[in-house]
Amino acid sequence: MSDDEVFENAGGVGSALVFPIQAGALKKGDYMCIKGHPCKIIEMSVSKTGKHGHAKASIVAIDIFTKQKLEDMAPTTHNVDAPFVKSVNYSLMDVREDGQLSLMDDENNMRDDLNLPKDEELAGEIRKAFEDGKEIQLTVFSAMGIEQVLGYKNDSR
Repeated sequence: MSDDEVFENAGGVGSALVFPIQAGALKKGDYMCIKGHPCKIIEMSVSKTGKHGHAKASIVAIDIFTKQKLEDMAPTTHNVDAPFVKSVNYSLMDVREDGQLSLMDDENNMRDDLNLPKDEELAGEIRKAFEDGKEIQLTVFSAMGIEQVLGYKNDSR
């Protein structure tokens, strides 16, 4: 192997989607992966150490993209995966007939690669606010290679 060889996947997809965290260090409101889904913890309890083992963390969480409720249990001294979760606000510039969004960030960079959310109620509220001429900010969450609009607010700048 020579010094000139380059690894194709070094730092690529999958290299930094999650990070390890000790189950005992998690708390309500933190993010973790359950069955490969990025989730926000809504309930957590820790059982006492048993005669032959570790204290266990019982975790109830909601998938941040599908809103599905998931449960997990892990020894508090063991590591679990936690996703890197990023939230960015964009100004909504246009909503096309097919639901594709035209967004602008704070530095006037445009992006046209996201659609209205799958949640029909939220999608309807966003479309109605836009059609009513309101200036709104969309909150886009990204985790584990998925990006999705998860909320909005009136832009009062």
